[in-house]
Amino acid sequence: MASQFYLKTSQDIELFQGYPEFQQFSSEDGTQDAIIASLLSPCGRFVAFSTKTAVKVFSGEKLNRLLVQLPIGDVYDLKFSPAGNFLSTWQRPRINEDQFQNVKIWYLNTTFPAGETPVPVYEYIYKSQNAWTIQFSKLDNFAIRLFGKQLKIIKLDFSKLNFNFNDPFATLDQPQDNQNFTVYQVSPAEFPTICTFTPEKSGKPAQLTIWPITQGAITKKIASKTFFKADSCQLKWNQQGNAVLCLAITDFDAQNKSYYGENTLYLLSFQGVNGTLGGNSVRVSLTNGPVHDFTWSPTSRQFGVIAGYMPATVTFFDMRGNVVHSLPQQSKNTMLFSPTGRYILIGGFGNLQGAVEILDRHDKFKSVTKFEATNTSVCMWSPGGEFILTATTSPRLRVDNGIKVWHASGTLVYTKEFKELLKVDWRNPCPFKITADDHIVRDFNFSDLVDAEKIALDPKLNRTQLQVHESAVAFQAKNKRPASSAGKTAGGYKPPHARRADANGGQRTVPGVTANGKQKAAVAASTPPASAASTMSPEEKKLRSLLKKLRSIEALKQRQVDGDKLEDTQLLKIETEPKVLQDLQALGWRQE
Repeated sequence: MASQFYLKTSQDIELFQGYPEFQQFSSEDGTQDAIIASLLSPCGRFVAFSTKTAVKVFSGEKLNRLLVQLPIGDVYDLKFSPAGNFLSTWQRPRINEDQFQNVKIWYLNTTFPAGETPVPVYEYIYKSQNAWTIQFSKLDNFAIRLFGKQLKIIKLDFSKLNFNFNDPFATLDQPQDNQNFTVYQVSPAEFPTICTFTPEKSGKPAQLTIWPITQGAITKKIASKTFFKADSCQLKWNQQGNAVLCLAITDFDAQNKSYYGENTLYLLSFQGVNGTLGGNSVRVSLTNGPVHDFTWSPTSRQFGVIAGYMPATVTFFDMRGNVVHSLPQQSKNTMLFSPTGRYILIGGFGNLQGAVEILDRHDKFKSVTKFEATNTSVCMWSPGGEFILTATTSPRLRVDNGIKVWHASGTLVYTKEFKELLKVDWRNPCPFKITADDHIVRDFNFSDLVDAEKIALDPKLNRTQLQVHESAVAFQAKNKRPASSAGKTAGGYKPPHARRADANGGQRTVPGVTANGKQKAAVAASTPPASAASTMSPEEKKLRSLLKKLRSIEALKQRQVDGDKLEDTQLLKIETEPKVLQDLQALGWRQE
């Protein structure tokens, strides 16, 4: 059984079985009540979608069993916790209700008796739709929320579920020197840590810090780095949770080479639980230009960066920021490691042409295959690491919406077109131990997590063993290029001389000239005779030019006699009359 994927169109939500059947499992019709937002849980146990009147959560092997219907409407954003136990919903604030708690958190790892109305376990007010969610640790045993200048961390007990931020497990106070951290992110480790970012302000440098989660007031730092040129940042933890990459971004480029400011990449790492074996911080050395993409390998030991002006440089680094491998410059802006960490996809999407290349990390980054995925707005590996899904979605592109599924060898195995495709995602297999007809996880331990290699559902196949779906066969037949156009860019611009060459079997032609280079008789007969000016000698041409100047001077002198006001340049021209007469006499001209 291969990986499943789900689609959200303007009409419904669809779940598909992956390779080789690509069979549609379920479809939640949204024609009667349009779907506003939808989301798959990271653990793969649930799918939730909101309408004008309610939020529905489905579970089961085919996600077709209604688990609960939450009695809230106008929910415009959804967010699952990493382990899938909590669902956060965001409603639009109400103008006439200042105390309306528009953010609600619901507990899903439980049974829902029939006839009972579910109630949220926690709710609060947050008017902005940016960074509105509470952050949870990987196993949902810690919850972190920012209150003004203080981060409060509570330890959750699933038997009580008390979100009491008034009595937190730990607190982290922001600096008191008018610098407040604007970004924070909890690590996905068994013993989680928190990375905070404080932007540059009033001549003081920006600061990136990793803190341990220890009971009480947190004051000890695991690792820290200060630097300038940082107004905002993006944080990415590795899967082990012992290293974080920070892309520092400025609003303006001091060198005036980019509209999007300057980018700098920093790496913070540590060893041991809560950094007991020390921490490290370095600046990653990159080529000049913007950072298009940076991502961690699932092994957590390497990361890749695409940076520089196009064509960009693709570089791979180790945990200390040292270069492991570098590729030739190419027009790419996306990098994706397969879930197993073996294959690496690098592609050029967005305003690039959609070229995709697959590299084998186990074979010295050797190129496995190349293919074209034009107009791609979404690209992602399947959870099994053997297939790639590319999609053209709306509103990024309003035409040619659809999905394509490729094998890692570059073979197109499935395609489907839609009038309007809004969202697409793979369904992750559940890493926890549950029964087929149950959604409840009894125990959350890191030791019980199933390894990605063991839950990889995609079959390991080579190119000759693949079963290509009939939709892919029909698509390739429809878009097959004729033999005469092999190697040519479809739809590319051709100048007029190239078009004439194609029409004449590749031979370049010039209009009005025969193949042997002689001018056609009809064209020669219609050519007008040479003008008299073309037969004049250089002296005659100069004489004619001087006489023209003399006539112009005489006309200006007559205007001066008539009382007209002349410009300075015209007066200067009159003063050149003696010189013009002298040149005329030198050519043998005599004034009558």
